[in-house]
Amino acid sequence: MLDKQAEVLLRKAAEDEVMARFPGAPDGPFGFHIQQAVEKLLKSLLSQLGVEYRTTHDLDYLVSLLESAGEILPQTVITLSRIQRFAVIHRYDDVPEFAALDRPESIETVRLLRAHVEARIAVLSAAP
Repeated sequence: MLDKQAEVLLRKAAEDEVMARFPGAPDGPFGFHIQQAVEKLLKSLLSQLGVEYRTTHDLDYLVSLLESAGEILPQTVITLSRIQRFAVIHRYDDVPEFAALDRPESIETVRLLRAHVEARIAVLSAAP
């Protein structure tokens, strides 16, 4: 059975993906929505697994919880650690040009993670 929180988080991640694709979005908001999509995808898988997690934007922490639960995440184009900084940076500071995320690579990273998470949730929710 699909966990209700996992379902909500998948839907909210999709909303962040739509916002990240908004034409002309500045680097900060773009990075923020990429980070949020990744965070919600990771949390959705944790929810489906029944793994409790603290309120956080720390992607490394979420990944470590998934790995501890035996999950193997896909190789992504951009490391999730690099995306993590966008959880708060754009709210208070300008994004330095060297720190901006490559847009096609970021969108592909989210796509890869989404495909993996949705496949795992489908398997887990079908299990008796």
